[in-house]
Amino acid sequence: MKEKNATQKIVIAALLAALTCVATMIIKIPSPLKGYLNLGDCVVLLAGWMLSPVYGFLAAGLGSALADLFSGYVVYAPATFVIKGLMALVAFYGFKLLHNKIGNLPSRIITGIVAEGVMILGYFVFEG
Repeated sequence: MKEKNATQKIVIAALLAALTCVATMIIKIPSPLKGYLNLGDCVVLLAGWMLSPVYGFLAAGLGSALADLFSGYVVYAPATFVIKGLMALVAFYGFKLLHNKIGNLPSRIITGIVAEGVMILGYFVFEG
């Protein structure tokens, strides 16, 4: 497969950041634990699986942090940037490690669950 140039990588990362922001803001299901459930995490994981670690981290972190800023959760934006970026890194490296051993779909499911665990732990530490 042909390698993407830097401009293409930046455009795809920006597109996924915008999609993360919109997916996070469109459907918000309030959670009893002060947060809300949304579809943004799906795009965060997609950014981790599709992009390189740096671009995936930035796309996931910036898109999610912008959603917090636009939605009035300003205090959470810096933590969200780091936590969602780490989710993308876990998805990238976990998939890279597992996909040759157990296949495509099982590795995506496992890395998605582990990345969501990182998110829960990250917000737990931030709240503490």
